[in-house]
Amino acid sequence: MRSAVAQALSLALHPAILMPVAAGLAAVVGGASAKMTHAILLATAGMAAAVVIVAIIQVRRGKWVDADASVPEERRQLNFFLVLALAAGAALAGFGAQPQTLVVGLGLSAAIIIAALSVSRWLKLSLHTAFAVLAAGLFWPDLRYVSAGLVLAGLVAWSRLHLRRHTASDVVAGGAAGALAAIVFQVAVVAL
Repeated sequence: MRSAVAQALSLALHPAILMPVAAGLAAVVGGASAKMTHAILLATAGMAAAVVIVAIIQVRRGKWVDADASVPEERRQLNFFLVLALAAGAALAGFGAQPQTLVVGLGLSAAIIIAALSVSRWLKLSLHTAFAVLAAGLFWPDLRYVSAGLVLAGLVAWSRLHLRRHTASDVVAGGAAGALAAIVFQVAVVAL
C-alpha cells in the first residue's frame, strides 16, 4: 500500500505536472493579469510537454529504458536537454517582452538542473524535491500556500526515499537547491 501511495505521489507531483500548476496558481493568487497568467501557463506547460515528448521519443527509439531516465547516462542526457530548453525559454521570454517573473523562473529552473549536473559525481540531487520546494516558494508571502506547498514537498521527498530513487542526502540537496532558487526568485521579484 505504501509503495502505491509513494508511486502515486511521485507521479502526481512530478515537476512536469507540479510546476505549471504551481506557477499558474501562484500567478492567479498573486494578482497577475490574465495575459500574464496565460503566458506563464503556456510557457511552463510547453516546457513540460517538451520534456514528456523527448522522454517518449527516447524510449521508443530504444535509447532509454524508461521515461524516468533512471539510468545515469539517460539522466545526464535529460538534464542537458533541460538546461538548454530552460535557458532558451528564459532568453526567448526575456527578448519577447514576456513577464520578468517567467524569465527569472525559467532561468532559476535551469540553475537547479545545472546544480544537479555539477554534483552528479557525488549524489543524485532530487529534482522532484527541488522543484516541489521551489513551487512552494512561488507563493511567498502567503504562508497558507507556502505551508501547503511545503507539506507537498515533504510528501514528494518521502516518496522518493520510499521508492529508493534517492538517498537522504539527495533529497536534502534537492530541498536546499529548491529553497535557494525560491529565495532568489522572491528577491528578484521584489527588485523587478
